[in-house]
Amino acid sequence: MTIFRSWLSILTLGSILLGLNACTSNSSDSTEDVSSKETEPSNLPTVDLDPAIAKRIEGKTAEALIILRSLAELYPQSVEVLIQLARTLMDERDFPLAAFRFEEALSKGASTQVAKEAAEAHYLCGDYEAATDRYEQYLKTAPNDPDSQLRYARLLARQGRPTESINAFFQASDRASSEDCQLMGNLFLSKKLLPQAKHWFEESIRRTDGPSAKSLFGLLQVAIAGRKESEAETLILAIEKFHSGYLESTDLASYSGDLLRRRRLADLISRGVDARSMSVTELASGLIAGSFSSSSIQESVTSFGPKLSGGNVPKNKRPAQQSVAPKLPNDIEISPERSPENISLADAFSAPIEKTNEVNGASESPLDLGRKAFIDTKYTLALMHARDALKSDSQNPSAWMLCSQAHFQLGEIDAAEMTILEAIRHDPMNEDIRLDYLRIARETLPADRYLQELEKSRDTFPDSVEILWELARRYHLVEKMPVTASILYRKVLDAAPSNSSIAQQAALELTKIEKP
Repeated sequence: MTIFRSWLSILTLGSILLGLNACTSNSSDSTEDVSSKETEPSNLPTVDLDPAIAKRIEGKTAEALIILRSLAELYPQSVEVLIQLARTLMDERDFPLAAFRFEEALSKGASTQVAKEAAEAHYLCGDYEAATDRYEQYLKTAPNDPDSQLRYARLLARQGRPTESINAFFQASDRASSEDCQLMGNLFLSKKLLPQAKHWFEESIRRTDGPSAKSLFGLLQVAIAGRKESEAETLILAIEKFHSGYLESTDLASYSGDLLRRRRLADLISRGVDARSMSVTELASGLIAGSFSSSSIQESVTSFGPKLSGGNVPKNKRPAQQSVAPKLPNDIEISPERSPENISLADAFSAPIEKTNEVNGASESPLDLGRKAFIDTKYTLALMHARDALKSDSQNPSAWMLCSQAHFQLGEIDAAEMTILEAIRHDPMNEDIRLDYLRIARETLPADRYLQELEKSRDTFPDSVEILWELARRYHLVEKMPVTASILYRKVLDAAPSNSSIAQQAALELTKIEKP
């Protein structure tokens, strides 16, 4: 009996071991199957593209196409064949078919670099909407491609998307051509942002050898929108001087003629001219011939704005004197004669100044000298020193900010706004610069736009007590929204020191709102 039990135990143990061995074997087989599946090479065979590429290099694109089309039939899933086929079609200038082949490659998993090539093919065959979509796809992974950014920006402008277009242009503004600057000026003009529009039209002039009719016409539109008739008159005469007859084909022909008749009536009468039936070109020609010399017109037109880097204008073609706005020659000047207290930006930027001063054996930078002059209320001198600092470093946000402050104190609001925007561009997270911008924006922007700028600034600087205070006051006194204002006043109380004047004033305003 004992022997029987021993044999039974051995038999049972053997069965168990046999079962375990089978399970292990199955598991191993399964693992091997999975491993083999993972390491199994792709079903797509390697395609020999060398003959086709060699034909492309030799310029025999027709023969390359024959090879690639046969390969595309044999290997319809091969991305590389489709890409090479599309590129060869581009060489043949068959842009619609090239775009189709690039799209095929993208649908089969081609890299986003191919999206750029697809965008170019769509652009060249006139499918601008598809080109825009592909550039957008490509630029998400390669935002530092300036040429693609500029083409993308132009396409967005063509499709009536000004805000997106402006943002795209700013990604590559240093590489923008004169025509791109004109386009940016028109985009800002369409949004009624006149200082920015003026800046880019002036930049367009700086980036070419001479003032183009479109850039001058853009500046004329800005001057008219800003109700600056003196600038508008000068620009009308400048356009007709360099591009005679250009205004006749525009919608400002009638306005321009009327403006010259009204502002120059005395000159016209003194010459015995009956201006009632004369066109703007005839009026301008007569006035230019009688009052202007070529050199004075040239100077007034080619000297818009501070030329920080000189643009693309050769040194021997740059005017000796520069100004923010075009000025009339001396014999028809309508503004008071310049004095040391009312010096123009041209004089401030062109007058020679000392780079440094010695103080206790140490030299002071132009920026330090400018700040001292500003504190002493010598705003023109401060502007001169700030400009000198920008000559050394055109991306210095502190110098741009000092320029803006000096312009503001001199009453040059447009120039102040333009220069503070440059300061923000070079240092967007500087709270002091943003606060200076808001002070100027309060004077220049419509109420709703200024409120939007305040809200955006609060999002950027959520801990700024000054911005919270200004926003609370705006909602309280201008927007008449006491509930929103009270919330913001409480945030001011939370953020500001309890013994500060701004906290005490916020508590007082909150009491006024909540008083029954």
